[in-house]
Amino acid sequence: MVATHDTGTYRPSASLILAAREDSSAKFDYSLLLIKRSERTSYALNHCVFPGGVFDAGADESPEWITYFQSFGVTDEDLKRLSSDQVSARSKFLSSGQNFSRDISLRLTALRETFEEVGLLLCSNEEGIRSWNCTTGDPRTLLLQPEDRSHWQQRVHNDATQFLALCRHLRVLPNLWSLQEWSIWRTPATASRKYDTVYYITALQAQSKQVSLLLEPQEVASAHWLAPEDAWTHSQDGTIWLPFMLLYDTARLMNLHRLENLLKFSRERSALGTTLVQPVYYRCDGCMFGVLPGDELYVNQPENCTQAIILSGSVAELNRRARQYNRYIIYDFHKVVLASNVPPFDGHLQLQANVNTQLAKL
Repeated sequence: MVATHDTGTYRPSASLILAAREDSSAKFDYSLLLIKRSERTSYALNHCVFPGGVFDAGADESPEWITYFQSFGVTDEDLKRLSSDQVSARSKFLSSGQNFSRDISLRLTALRETFEEVGLLLCSNEEGIRSWNCTTGDPRTLLLQPEDRSHWQQRVHNDATQFLALCRHLRVLPNLWSLQEWSIWRTPATASRKYDTVYYITALQAQSKQVSLLLEPQEVASAHWLAPEDAWTHSQDGTIWLPFMLLYDTARLMNLHRLENLLKFSRERSALGTTLVQPVYYRCDGCMFGVLPGDELYVNQPENCTQAIILSGSVAELNRRARQYNRYIIYDFHKVVLASNVPPFDGHLQLQANVNTQLAKL
């Protein structure tokens, strides 16, 4: 669902990094689903994102979800297990909520929006829940594509509460446990539309060519299965445009060539919790750049930086002086340089070496 314009608070949202299998002999034996926004919903030409959208309190936080989960034998402990074992304290963004943890609601947001935008329902049935051993793994994920999914897709698009109605109709549960936290980004304070977005990651056992998508025509112009390296390359040559925060995450994913390694790393890292990251923008002669936590130019209260900070001198001079950096340098929409020499937070991956630039060499 398209978000309304909001210049005030940061709106909770969720996106899903969805992987599917590719040929085992390929450099990457998996690809990621990217959707190209329609002209109506895009910020730029060839704007691509992962499926996702804005949290809907009436739909994603309804107490009816608890009753429905309980009808499958899911306990409060099963739901708490989604985040209670994490090492770091949960941010208010994920721990708040009216009827249950916002983390649960945002998982529902990600799965609902994925069905709404591309027609994929990632769920588990009663048999999968009954046979689930919570100490050894997640409930088995079913990828459902109901015959009348176009009808249901439009119902959910027009009324987010219909996602629960769809699950009841099919007698399935959204598989919250198959989603692992990957990152949490807050849009820069300079942005007119402000969001706090958690990115979850999960994978299908099917190959991408076997996955039948149904694109929601008002919001999605096309969909593309791309390996992380191809997504990076296409974003740099202008074939697609990835928002800079997604470009940063793509550069981290480029370290993982095998799907099994991606799933293992995501599961283990998710247990460490996730720091909410908000870029701070600077301008200098020749470019703009966004700095991230750990960078020597990062500020204590990034939410107060409602305008880009102006620095004197050229970008080359600033690069030569930089000693501790974690930033992306924007020369234009498709010429973006990533650079980080600080340890990643929360057990995360560093930027892949081939796209992680040493500023002194620029």
